[in-house]
Amino acid sequence: MIRLPVWVILLLAGLGACQPDAESPVVISDVQILAPIPGSSAGVAYMTISNNGDASILISAFRSSQFDRIEMHETHIDAEGISRMNQLGHVEIPADGATEFIAGGKHLMLMGAKPDAKAGSPVTLEIEYNEGLLLVSATLQSRVPTE
Repeated sequence: MIRLPVWVILLLAGLGACQPDAESPVVISDVQILAPIPGSSAGVAYMTISNNGDASILISAFRSSQFDRIEMHETHIDAEGISRMNQLGHVEIPADGATEFIAGGKHLMLMGAKPDAKAGSPVTLEIEYNEGLLLVSATLQSRVPTE
């Protein structure tokens, strides 16, 4: 039987702990988070969420400390040609698929902006889904052009 000094065992254990984590099958891209317009407390966020995994994922909630709540909405045109928004309870992203949160489609309404939620400030969104929690950070962008 080979006996190794304790320091060699600890060194080998430490090297094993330094291995990179397996990449998440969920990828967030094209993030755009827009600050509330003057006189409003609601912002909006757009992004693409890709699922490179073998099973569908279910997004159940978004949160941010800079807003009271975040709602998932989808815009559609009704039979009379009027644009309407419906709140979504969840969004399913199929295996090896993607969902775009875009203007005129699925999007995030950021409700009840806190005083620090101003254009140019950092914002972090927590995305809760059936496999865990993802964090997305970006800078709040102005919704009105700057001159």
